Amino acid sequence: MEVETLRPRLVIDTNVFVSGLISGAGSPARILRAVQRKQAVHLVSDPIVEEYLRVLGHPRIRKFRKITDAFVADIAAYLVYQTERVELQSRIRMSPDPDDDVFLNTAVDGRATLLVTGDKTDLLALRTVESIPIVSAGEALFRLDF
Repeated sequence: MEVETLRPRLVIDTNVFVSGLISGAGSPARILRAVQRKQAVHLVSDPIVEEYLRVLGHPRIRKFRKITDAFVADIAAYLVYQTERVELQSRIRMSPDPDDDVFLNTAVDGRATLLVTGDKTDLLALRTVESIPIVSAGEALFRLDF
């Protein structure tokens, strides 16, 4: 029987998630493939799911041929059935962008191993939240050896 705590627990910022969906190459896509292969647990909270789906519905993102209504429906099903939902209790307010605090709170309440982001200005600049490293997709791959 697989022990859940042995798999890394990742909170994935919207920019990394969407980049990984759009392009099959690069660090974001490799992280999503690792999650798909059950090498890591993808932690989400309701506000993160809402943001993912809102961004995937944006016309700038929809211009990519791959991002169709059917594709977004598949992603919504993935988010419901194949991620671990985190109930938010924390009220951390650390990011210069208050919209990013939900990722910090999800990482803390979900006991994340890493918070993975491409947000250099706000999230990466924090470096940690309650001892949880905040890292780029490339750094996450290096640390986790995916």
